[in-house]
Amino acid sequence: MGVSSAGAAELASDGYRFVQPVEPAPGDFDAQGHLNNAAIVRLFNDMRVSYVRGHIGGWWLEEIAGRRYVIAAREVHVLYESEGRPDERFVGGMKYVRREGKAALLEQRIVTDDGRAVARMWAVQLLVQDGRVVAWPDRYFDAVATIEQRPIEARARRSSRVWGPPE
Repeated sequence: MGVSSAGAAELASDGYRFVQPVEPAPGDFDAQGHLNNAAIVRLFNDMRVSYVRGHIGGWWLEEIAGRRYVIAAREVHVLYESEGRPDERFVGGMKYVRREGKAALLEQRIVTDDGRAVARMWAVQLLVQDGRVVAWPDRYFDAVATIEQRPIEARARRSSRVWGPPE
């Protein structure tokens, strides 16, 4: 985990194995002095990039470039739970929940250092190659399982899905 705070402990107790400091830029706060909603979405994206770059391994970055993969967000759902203020410090976590067909479902949270919830995000990611959705390589989810300290459940794709956060 590498981060020591009540917020990091809160995320760990919620099953997050990837936890890191979240450092908003001064421009991420709006005129009211609150962490801007759009900035929160960017911070979640930065965490996903950090997860891949720092923990999946260089082989995956080579695979993305060599096979012309694009990791595409099919759905992103954000729940804003409370305001973040410029005088606060933040910590965030990310975890994969499961796979459904070719989709990967993940969750992320940002909390204050003292553990107060700021925002939660659910996303459905797809792996795209030359404009077509393709299956994630098993090796990718083997690496994820090591990070998450558990296998990532794989389910068959549902024929129709109600729009909204994963259940």
